Amino acid sequence: MSPRRPSAWAGTRQSGFSLAEIMVASTVGLLLTLVATAMLLAANASYLNTGASTRVDDSGRFALAILAQSIRQAGYDDNAVKPSGPGAPAVEPLAITGLDAASLPAHGALIDHPLPPEAHGSDVLLIHFTGSADGATVNCAGFDEKGEHAWSIFYVAKGDDGEAELRCKYRGTSSWASDAIVRGVDSFQVLYGIDTDTPRDGIANQYLTASAIAALDSLIDPAGATADEPDRDRTLKSYWRRVVAVRVALLLHGEFGSRPAGSLLQRYQLFEGESTVDETTMPVPLQRRVRRVFTATYAVRNP
Repeated sequence: MSPRRPSAWAGTRQSGFSLAEIMVASTVGLLLTLVATAMLLAANASYLNTGASTRVDDSGRFALAILAQSIRQAGYDDNAVKPSGPGAPAVEPLAITGLDAASLPAHGALIDHPLPPEAHGSDVLLIHFTGSADGATVNCAGFDEKGEHAWSIFYVAKGDDGEAELRCKYRGTSSWASDAIVRGVDSFQVLYGIDTDTPRDGIANQYLTASAIAALDSLIDPAGATADEPDRDRTLKSYWRRVVAVRVALLLHGEFGSRPAGSLLQRYQLFEGESTVDETTMPVPLQRRVRRVFTATYAVRNP
């Protein structure tokens, strides 16, 4: 009789590994692979969040720097002696004015034809100044201004891809133009510091919205005998001429998927008692983004 041939499992047993041991080793190896994959995904998510947060911080600082430069130029006048006589302007233009919860057309003049608001009722801020012969004054787009009237206008509108942008509107050589400053805007809000003292001391006593200032202006009782004089007197007495500081708030978001995993949705109140941005009301793609609030207050240097 020929000797009995050992089975394959017998060989396995002879080598020192049982079926159970092989299954345990396979399971452990699979678990280690899953853990390594999870760690890789977590590291990638952390990298995404860190990069997006950095980009949002850079965008916020850049926007505040441009706003600061423009607001500090408000009311600047390079003319040492004001013109007088029949050809002189009746009233100096307002250095600062604005609109609540509005947007603007890219190429229309000034803020005379507002559009419905974008990005949670974002505001409009208009700054007027005169150009400087030595090129020391620039508009919000960075171009030198040398003319008698120059403007930097900030507002929020959607780009071609639907992403909300803080835009800079200015008067070019032949027409009005508008450039994007930063993208990913959830809200842009503005308050105006009013000096209500008599005589004025240049210190803001209260911060008001553009609508509140317009309401105060509507209560002015203008003087004047001719048809034009009341309008001139109302403009001269406007509470916009009492603005001595401007407070801005900007809520920005990063790209899709940049929000840290497991973080709770929040409500952002840019100013106390003012507009609130609630993440729970946003579409899911917008919820999954990192966000930052940027606020600053700037003094108006030129009365």
